Amino acid sequence: MTTTRHLAQHTTTEAGELFAQARLALLPVGAIEQHGPHLELRTDISIATAMAERIAAGLGEPAIVCPPMPYGISEHHLRFAGTLTLRPATFQAVVVDIVESLAAHGVDRILVVNGHGGNVDAVRLAARAVRRDVDIMVAHMMWATVIGDIIAEEMEGRGAHNHACEIETSLALALCPQIVRYDRPGPAVYPGLEPLVAPPTARFDVPLRFDELSSDGALGDPSRADLELGSRLADAAVERGIAFARAFLLEGFPQTQKL
Repeated sequence: MTTTRHLAQHTTTEAGELFAQARLALLPVGAIEQHGPHLELRTDISIATAMAERIAAGLGEPAIVCPPMPYGISEHHLRFAGTLTLRPATFQAVVVDIVESLAAHGVDRILVVNGHGGNVDAVRLAARAVRRDVDIMVAHMMWATVIGDIIAEEMEGRGAHNHACEIETSLALALCPQIVRYDRPGPAVYPGLEPLVAPPTARFDVPLRFDELSSDGALGDPSRADLELGSRLADAAVERGIAFARAFLLEGFPQTQKL
């Protein structure tokens, strides 16, 4: 893999040279929100940033990484200390403004690398708005969706909640181990919810607060987190992200090739 090119680490003169070569900008987005007693508040943006950096490194010269957008839509976590949130309209507007700024520099392909499920709907709406208004193509990847099939296999029918659980904690161990408090995972929490509203595969959408799901803010069994598992998951997400990005950059996308 080549060296990742971070936009913010260059002067304006250097940035002009980067934009002359760049064909894809990666924008990490996440959240500053509680992740139980064992993961730092910056978990979502840390995972998203690490994935974006790895994808950009795999792509090489055509890709640049924008500064991470740390704040997300986290009102459902506000009853836990430390959570900071944006309103959906605010988040969406910031994404649109960043994309339009990149478009002004000649970048017409953006990949939003998202680390927080609460951002998904707003990113989708932002992408639709810029396609309509300035005809810029914005793609969006959320790791839990991209590798959902692998997660399901690893969980062996236990169900993955993807918030401070064994899956997300394993990813953190592999991508950003500095955010993990190794001695603090709480007890396993598998909320006994009505199946039709149970995250992450609810068939009916109910705006549940996280304190209604878990007393300490975590779900699943973080004590089962494993570095090897996290590495497999991270590698798979990055590989799929790189494969998608290469197809995304081809002339004639989406009718180019099978991923």
